[in-house]
Amino acid sequence: MQNMTESGWGIRHQKRHFPPDQIYEETVELGLSGEKLYRKIVLWKSGVSRGQYCVHDYTLKTGPGVIFATDSFRPDSAYWAQIAQAIYQDEHPMEDLKYVFQCNIINPETMLFVQKSLYVAANGLGWPDDRLRVWEEDTAEYQALLGTRLAKGVAYLVLGAFPRGTRRIARIVTWGGRYIPYVQMRFDIEKV
Repeated sequence: MQNMTESGWGIRHQKRHFPPDQIYEETVELGLSGEKLYRKIVLWKSGVSRGQYCVHDYTLKTGPGVIFATDSFRPDSAYWAQIAQAIYQDEHPMEDLKYVFQCNIINPETMLFVQKSLYVAANGLGWPDDRLRVWEEDTAEYQALLGTRLAKGVAYLVLGAFPRGTRRIARIVTWGGRYIPYVQMRFDIEKV
């Protein structure tokens, strides 16, 4: 984390928090704590991307076994996976990581794919849909989801944080927010 500060990143540590409101129920149903124990960190760095001024922005909450990423915006900078790993490892052993949530997805590519290609009549689905949809590893939908930008970030995290061949993303779960109409995603990480 010290290296990030030296590289010009702004870091704001906040008090302990509850899981994100929009996925609180799903968090507790998985057996994760619903208590105020998750560390929230906001990171930002200004820069230029494609000739335009921009701010790279990450909001992460971490706790035992879980990373919550909310409203992440990275037009062009350090990989989300490296940042998420550094923050998680600062307090928890990587081998305990079981879930990664991408909350309030604002990445246009991922959001449009889920809403316009996955949640379609051909799949018996429509958007918005607040029911959890589980996409298993051996399905075409899972493979397509794994090709989206945000899912690739989680795949990079798994590849970079664990010895090769020891972990996999077993399933991806998607749903629309119950109270906020954004796409929510959960990645289940399991031992091989």
